[in-house]
Amino acid sequence: MVSGQVGAAEPIADDAVLPFQIDGQEVRGRLVRLGPAVDEILTKHDYPDAISELLAHALTLAAMLGNTIKFDGKLTLQAKGDGPVSSIVADFRTPGDLRGWVSYDGAAFDAAVAEGIDPGREVPQLMGAGYLAFTVDQGPDTDRYQGIVGLEGGTLAECAQKYFDDSEQLPTAVKLSVGRAAGVWRASGIMVQYLPPAGRPVDERDDEAWREAAILMASVRDDELVDPDLPSEQLLYRLFNQPGVRVFDKEPLGTFCQCSRERIENVLSQFDPAELSDMVIDGKIIVTCEFCTSEYSFDPPKIS
Repeated sequence: MVSGQVGAAEPIADDAVLPFQIDGQEVRGRLVRLGPAVDEILTKHDYPDAISELLAHALTLAAMLGNTIKFDGKLTLQAKGDGPVSSIVADFRTPGDLRGWVSYDGAAFDAAVAEGIDPGREVPQLMGAGYLAFTVDQGPDTDRYQGIVGLEGGTLAECAQKYFDDSEQLPTAVKLSVGRAAGVWRASGIMVQYLPPAGRPVDERDDEAWREAAILMASVRDDELVDPDLPSEQLLYRLFNQPGVRVFDKEPLGTFCQCSRERIENVLSQFDPAELSDMVIDGKIIVTCEFCTSEYSFDPPKIS
């Protein structure tokens, strides 16, 4: 539902996706602003800053793409590489919940940082060669959809753009940003896509409109994207006031985790006694959730 043209001051709204459209053009977009949700996820994990920034980018991208696709279920963004950071996972569960984690080699990461991480080259330097996959799972009775692209960009945003260029063939521009002030994490991202009506031929005016929208979007500064005092509506107005921009209803974002004592106990019950014995430390089996870092303690004899 269209909520109107942008211009007047609007209240700040963190942890939300704001869909928008350039007036009179076949260009639509999403603006994601993450505050408490991304801070909660990153703070629980307490990763080194460079790894937290990678995960924040992945969470923002998952929220952006999950909100773009009309489905009921879970979208998983997974990046795998042969570098110090071997895996990044970010889940978006409809209507708007997020979770994520990172697997990395501490010694290899420290060595990479000592050599210096160039801005805009974090993916090849920290993840190396690998792939970026998007998986949509709508439940046990439906087919899963998966798109995969190589980690061939300097940033996750560039890798995502390559995915759209190669797999979806949709002209797309993406920008992601993350910041930390007074110990609090924030993340944001903006995407514009050219979406012409099915069957309508593309003319020169369409191409010009798309190029203008992409150029205007690229002009946004990182500090503007994560500015807690700049409302999303006002940011879009700054970028697209010349062609005009219309915004739709905001869609809230939050956090989630599916772990529980019962779920983990059920998984452990499927191991044989010898395997369970190898897991025992000081008389207990301790399981830590990769997503929310919750810790569960089990008495081995009671697992059956």
